[in-house]
Amino acid sequence: MPDLVQKLNVPVSVLGEGPVWSERDQCLYYVDIISRLVQRYRPHDGEYKSWRFDGYTGSLAECGSGGLILALTDRVVRFDPKNGVGALEEIVVLERDRPQNRLNDGKVDPWGRFWVGSMQADEAARTGRLWCVTGDGRATQHRDNIGVSNSLAFDESRKRMYFADSMTGMIERATVDATPPSPSWTPFAKAGNGSPDGSCTDADGYLWNAEWAGWRIVRYTPSGDIDRVIEMPVSRPSCCTFGGPDYRTLFVTSAQYNMTESEKQKDPNAGSLYCVQLNDVHGVPASQFAA
Repeated sequence: MPDLVQKLNVPVSVLGEGPVWSERDQCLYYVDIISRLVQRYRPHDGEYKSWRFDGYTGSLAECGSGGLILALTDRVVRFDPKNGVGALEEIVVLERDRPQNRLNDGKVDPWGRFWVGSMQADEAARTGRLWCVTGDGRATQHRDNIGVSNSLAFDESRKRMYFADSMTGMIERATVDATPPSPSWTPFAKAGNGSPDGSCTDADGYLWNAEWAGWRIVRYTPSGDIDRVIEMPVSRPSCCTFGGPDYRTLFVTSAQYNMTESEKQKDPNAGSLYCVQLNDVHGVPASQFAA
């Protein structure tokens, strides 16, 4: 049976990213980085809500004790949608010494640590870094000289994490566990049609990657071979995650960032939010930040 791709009835994003399914709130949280929004979509009633911040909203995750953490320009903050934007709690500042940078893709690992990458906002130099933030607010740097940090995802059964510098086109993997991390990276898969953007894993440990400028989502086996391709109606799918009552829905964000008018005419749905119904694959709940 072919996968069913459906466009959802929510406002278009400039740079939609970072979708996370909340089992607790039964909704999808995601960001529009350039518009500085955290967005929420509830499938059961179609409700949409957004919150605007004073800095780039790079990525987010749920906290185990409630609310969300948010990668906000140069820092990680705690944000509870119930309390609104005026009640942020700073966890740690990461990029103060590189004011040209902003935080980008981020994901919580199975042990409750938030991994988040940075990038130079104008993408003119490789000044990005990869950080790991623990629940007590400690941060350690694990990579430097990154162009565009992306593709963070985790496979707990194999104690594996994934990462990509989108400028290289290569998704990499490393081994991590509950001990203090010091990952060593090896090549995993090279993107084919576009650049590797946001990723997630399913219950079998296969990696799903959104290919920016590739018009597709690619599912990779744990050995790095292409298992499945889902053709998307947008050129810039940006990230994906599993959610819904049985985790058989793949939510996909997309973008129209830096598109020319000609490109927008060829891609009129750019920036839309999609869901893909899958009958033979299901995901797992996203890990929560240990705080």
